[in-house]
Amino acid sequence: MPIHIPEKPELTDTQAQILDAAIRCVERLGLQKTTLNDIAQEAKVARSTVYTHYLNRDDVIRFALLHSGYCFVEKIANAIEEVPQGAERLVEATLFALQTLPNEPCLMLITDHNLNKMVNEHTLTTEAGFAITTAIVEFLVGIAPDAKGTIQQQAEIALRTFLSLLTLQSPEPRDTESLRAFIKAWLLPPLGLDTPKEHK
Repeated sequence: MPIHIPEKPELTDTQAQILDAAIRCVERLGLQKTTLNDIAQEAKVARSTVYTHYLNRDDVIRFALLHSGYCFVEKIANAIEEVPQGAERLVEATLFALQTLPNEPCLMLITDHNLNKMVNEHTLTTEAGFAITTAIVEFLVGIAPDAKGTIQQQAEIALRTFLSLLTLQSPEPRDTESLRAFIKAWLLPPLGLDTPKEHK
């Protein structure tokens, strides 16, 4: 069952070039020091070309984060496509995301404290950003008669738990199995989902 990502934007080559350049600039210079001129120079386009597609610097970065979110969803879907739908799939998708996200060139930036406000106000809580999260949870959990709340409530719980696990450092290191057990203990009960058997 594929994930149907709502309203995935189609990018022109120039738009993709600008978004990639924005992420490289933020990685190299930091969010505060990155300017629209930096992005245009990195993308090897005129400043006016950037304005043709985006309102300002923050708009470029928001779109870069959102587009990377779409791409990351596709990676998650491919990684866990053989896992049965339900609690086990939700756990394995969360585990995969936590272990893989820090290596994603763009999305790793959401852990940067300078980007937290932008991510919260303009990416994760926008209609498009939250639609991605809802689509993921719907794909992962499917129809679970014992699950609590609406799919939107489940998505919010899953998103808050995931971001907490991603951004708050654990007092002790966890290997894959202990992290999987921790995810089961903290993510599944609020959703009313039974803990799956050990993953094979």
